[in-house]
Amino acid sequence: MDFKSVGRIFSGLCQAGAWGCFDEFNRIKIEVISVVAMQVLSIVDALSRDAETFDFMGSTIRCDGNCGLFITMNPGYAGRTELPDNLKALMRPVAMMVPDLAMIAEVMLSAEGFTDARNLSKKTITLYSLMQQQLSKQDHYDYGLRNLKAVLNMAGSIKRADPSTNEEAILMRALRDMNLPKFIKDDERLFRLLLGDLFPSLELPVTEIGNLNAALESELKSAGLQMHPFLVFKIGQLYDSKLTRHCNMLVGATLSGKSTAWKTLAKAKTALAKENVTGYLPVTSFVINPKAITLTELYGAYDLTTFEWADGILSTIFKSCAESDKNDEKWVMFDGPVDAMWIESMNSVMDDNKILTLINGDRIPLTSSMSLLFEVEDLRVASPATVSRAGMIFLDQSEMGFKPFLESWLERLFGTQPEVQKLHQNLLGKYVSKILEYKASSCVEPVPISDFNAILSFTQLYEALHTKENGLDASADIQAYGQMAERWFLFALTWSITAAVDETGRKKLDIYLRDLEAQFPPSRTIYDYFCDPQKKDFEQWESGLTTWRPRKGDSFFKMIVPTSDSLRNSFIFRTIVSSKHNLLVVGNTGVGKTVQVMGLMTNLPAKNSKLVINFSATTKSSALQDIVESVMEKRSKDKLGPLGGKELLIFARDSANSSQTEIVEYLSNLHMFWGARVRLGGLSVANRSTTSTCRRKPQPSLRSNHPSSCCGSGWTMAAGTTALNAPGNTF
Repeated sequence: MDFKSVGRIFSGLCQAGAWGCFDEFNRIKIEVISVVAMQVLSIVDALSRDAETFDFMGSTIRCDGNCGLFITMNPGYAGRTELPDNLKALMRPVAMMVPDLAMIAEVMLSAEGFTDARNLSKKTITLYSLMQQQLSKQDHYDYGLRNLKAVLNMAGSIKRADPSTNEEAILMRALRDMNLPKFIKDDERLFRLLLGDLFPSLELPVTEIGNLNAALESELKSAGLQMHPFLVFKIGQLYDSKLTRHCNMLVGATLSGKSTAWKTLAKAKTALAKENVTGYLPVTSFVINPKAITLTELYGAYDLTTFEWADGILSTIFKSCAESDKNDEKWVMFDGPVDAMWIESMNSVMDDNKILTLINGDRIPLTSSMSLLFEVEDLRVASPATVSRAGMIFLDQSEMGFKPFLESWLERLFGTQPEVQKLHQNLLGKYVSKILEYKASSCVEPVPISDFNAILSFTQLYEALHTKENGLDASADIQAYGQMAERWFLFALTWSITAAVDETGRKKLDIYLRDLEAQFPPSRTIYDYFCDPQKKDFEQWESGLTTWRPRKGDSFFKMIVPTSDSLRNSFIFRTIVSSKHNLLVVGNTGVGKTVQVMGLMTNLPAKNSKLVINFSATTKSSALQDIVESVMEKRSKDKLGPLGGKELLIFARDSANSSQTEIVEYLSNLHMFWGARVRLGGLSVANRSTTSTCRRKPQPSLRSNHPSSCCGSGWTMAAGTTALNAPGNTF
């Protein structure tokens, strides 16, 4: 906020005789606070003189003696500034003490109708004390007053729904349902033991979700997904949490099932609403990546020239939802990293006030049909104030793993061919788990990738290679198909799961894979062979090289001598890109990343167009969007596509070297962006693939939950040397 915005609010409070509470006041920049201190001084002076009017910011305004200014703040949080001494002298300090949770719990339980409120409050506070002492310290854990209040409110709602139920059972259920979703696996077991010790004579049944369970099963089946018990359990927890909280966070690593959980729940509730099932409404979701845009584009800002207010993306969505008369649930979904820069402005929406406050004085209420949902990997940089305001549902990636994904992949690819599906199940069981375990224990990856990421890369590459042109035709001869399928399977496995290890790890994996099955020829390593569909066997990459002669008149720096490495890299690049999957190429400076990718883009078929974008530390996401839009044409109201109906291949050069998170987040959400940024029309992008290069190991800030990010890209690593004679390239 600037001093003019604060001054307008002060002016309104003085003239109306109202009280104003300025939460997190010390988030304002120090140069603005210094001017604000002079504004407060003029108000305090007018009040002390009992003046009816006084001069304020160049205007004479009325002064109502009933007006009051209150400031609340947390001094120790990140992004805060120290209040100047002249402002401190004008405000009366009040230090807040730690609340007596036992007394508060007793009063709230009595108000909710519990007859044994004192004993139940003691058990509740004892449990919270034990959780703080014995459970692990996680960024998304909170045992404060807001969490306690939510538990007691839920206990009250259960009590009112069924007054005859045992009060201890009601409180135990509320404590379990409100706290269990956020715990990691080890803490979950300990929490159940603590709960059992405090309520030894009670055993609660699993909460039933009735018609929703059948709807979830139907939606998962229609999406080609598995009915995994853990996923259904977490969806049920999200459903229960949304009944009691208007703000919830799905926390977990990439590919842990967060997006699947909330999307499946939304589809299931919409399906039940269409069937006129009582208690369910259709769901409309609004997805935003807050780190892909600037703060002014998110919340809105004044034009510095005309001083006109322009709404941001979030404020526009909030206004449209608040004004909508449509009978549905409106979920505002924040899919992106949480940090103190943008999330603190959401505090008034996330707590019981349910109001979005903007710097122009607008206060947009959160209606009963609206709710907030966050999809984040962690909350390392979030303040305790943010964590305490939201319900937490933690999804552990290890609970489901990649096996349900492989089952769905086999059903989608070979569902109509049971014999072929069984063959690939045997191949997966024979190689994948063993290779992943050995790689984790004995090898080092310069670019660490998760097991699920490796499996994704493998399935994408193998699916692209599984064609009749490559000799994979099950309708001809199933035995010959099985032999050829295993060779291509091993080739895809080599250039996905085992591709990202260093040179020493490759030697170890070469020996280990040969010990599992001697499919490769004895000479060289497994990385030196490809599967020849004509000979139906493994051949060395060198066999594909032809005699090279420089073309007359070519400049020396344009001469690229083909080698087995460049041939191999080009084949992998071409296979991944032709199957319309994204590709991330990683390596040191001068190893030939750009040369290889530009060679790929030079030889694109006529149906493709290309776009090369060079990045730097100063590249803004708005400039990136302008570049992408410049080669697009409008296909329909909310859809863009490449010119001439072609397919666009975007080469993002040095994309990961941008120091700004918004660039990386924008690239991960390139399938959808906001038209003209502040024109605020949601646009989707059709027929595009992305190839990115970066000069160093991707940092943790590059992680994203969208499949077009690093974790959805095809990853490979080159062996030996490239055309520029540089060792160990990572693709």
